[in-house]
Amino acid sequence: MKKIKILHITDLHLRHNGRLFYSTGKKLNNGLILNGHNVLNISDRDITSQKRNIFDIGSKKFLLEQILKNIENFKPDLILFGHVDRLDYESFLKIKEKYNNIRLAQWFLDPLNIKGPDFEKNKNRFFLKYQFCDANFVTTSVDVLNFANQNKTFFIPNPIDPSIDRYRNYNTKKPIDMFIAISHGQHRGILKRDYIDDRVKLINKLTKKISYNIFGYKNNPVWGQNYFDELSKCSMSINLSRGEPIKHYSSDRIASLLGNGLLTFIHEKYEYKDFFKNNQIVFYKNLKDLNKKIIFYKKNPNVLKKIAENGCKRAHEIFNNKIISDFIVKKSMGIKINSHLKWINE
Repeated sequence: MKKIKILHITDLHLRHNGRLFYSTGKKLNNGLILNGHNVLNISDRDITSQKRNIFDIGSKKFLLEQILKNIENFKPDLILFGHVDRLDYESFLKIKEKYNNIRLAQWFLDPLNIKGPDFEKNKNRFFLKYQFCDANFVTTSVDVLNFANQNKTFFIPNPIDPSIDRYRNYNTKKPIDMFIAISHGQHRGILKRDYIDDRVKLINKLTKKISYNIFGYKNNPVWGQNYFDELSKCSMSINLSRGEPIKHYSSDRIASLLGNGLLTFIHEKYEYKDFFKNNQIVFYKNLKDLNKKIIFYKKNPNVLKKIAENGCKRAHEIFNNKIISDFIVKKSMGIKINSHLKWINE
């Protein structure tokens, strides 16, 4: 396809001093550039955090001014929003009406599960941009969302970036068996006080017959390169997302686990059998089944390594950031896609 100009508006976490250098926004941005597109970035939350004004609550007016100036100078073919929550309805309407020749799209990572955390809040955040966008991309299977038009809303997996997810844990014997990292305050960097995380219930009941490297439970989450340093000490991982399982949803952590070669366990209700075979990832039915399988792979390290390797290779093949970025651009621009990948054709 013809290379286009893309204004990518998302939080690039500049104010966090590299703590989130592996964010989804960064991975998608890399994919867009690697596919040859001309990408201009606006880091919305960095702008609003640096320009505080008592007469402009949340710096919303200033952010809109910056976006409009960038559109005028850059004249993009596509404006891609990623979790841009500092603009209100009037701001999006102004962009849509003033630049109706420019395609608009959004990607949205947070859970849209009626039985999950912050459902109404997340739904409203998604829907605000949805009504203005030509295409919308979510990390939950669209066929379980009754509020999204399937002709303009599409599933995307959490992207794996080979330049970031570059570890191969299956290659060497690790000193610790299981890596678990949870958080509920990515931008804060620390746990919220008195917050109850339902994933802790499962963690408390895991088998004591293996060793663990756990973060975000009784201690604060781990970030930056330290995240990968701690992950690299382990051979196995459990993909834990908040809320009850819903088809194809996962937090972006799954990209780090599979992408860096850990043997990854996931509940079968997420329906990841649509993407992976039993020799690539470990599916479990319940806590008893999970503990049984954890102990089995602990006792069978050669089998563990082989499945972890298979899963890593498969994940890099089908969840690559170049593939996902290409899908986003083509769907946003109304270009037909021919692919053998299940998630593209679902």
